[in-house]
Amino acid sequence: MYRLLVSLFLLLPLCTVAEPVRYVTDTLTVPLRTGTTTEHKILKMLPSGTEVEVLEADSENTRVRVQGAEGWILTRFLEDVPAARDRLAQEEQKMATLQEENNRLQSAMKEITDQHAKTDRIIQKLRDDNQRIQAELHRTIDSLRQENATLKDRTARDWFVAGAMVALTTLVVSLFIPKMVQWRRRTRWNTL
Repeated sequence: MYRLLVSLFLLLPLCTVAEPVRYVTDTLTVPLRTGTTTEHKILKMLPSGTEVEVLEADSENTRVRVQGAEGWILTRFLEDVPAARDRLAQEEQKMATLQEENNRLQSAMKEITDQHAKTDRIIQKLRDDNQRIQAELHRTIDSLRQENATLKDRTARDWFVAGAMVALTTLVVSLFIPKMVQWRRRTRWNTL
C-alpha cells in the first residue's frame, strides 16, 4: 500500500491538466524615428504590412518615406514582399473567387451535360423515326413497283385485247361487207 501511494505521488506531476492552446499575435508595430538610434524621437508607430518608400539604406537602418513622413526604421523589420497575413488575405480572396468560378463552371458543365443528354435523346428519337420512315418508304416503293408491273401487264393485255378486237372486227367486216355489197348489187340488178 505504501508503495502504491508513493508511486501515485511520483506520477502526479507527470499528469498535467490540459490547458487551452493560445497563439502569439502576428500584429507588430514598428517605430518610425527621426534618427538611427533608440534615443531619437518616435514620429509614428507603423503597423506590420505598411508599405514604405526606401530612400537610403545601410546594414542596420533604412531611411523611408511613409504617408508624407520621413524617418528611420531598423532594416530587419523590412521585407521585400507584403506581410504574410496580407498575402494570406489576398490568397483567400483569390481562392474564394476561384471557388465561385469553379461553382459557376460546374453549374455550366451540368447544364451542358444535361443539354448533351437531351440532344442525345433527340438524336436517338430522330434515328428511330428515320429508320421507321425508311422502312415505310421501302414498303411503299416495293408496293408501287409491284403495282407498276401489274399495270404494265394489264396495259399489255389491254392492248392485246384491243388488237384482237380490231382483228376480229376487221375479219367480220371483211366477211360481211362483200356479201352486203353483193346483195346490194343484186338488188340493184333485180330492180332494173
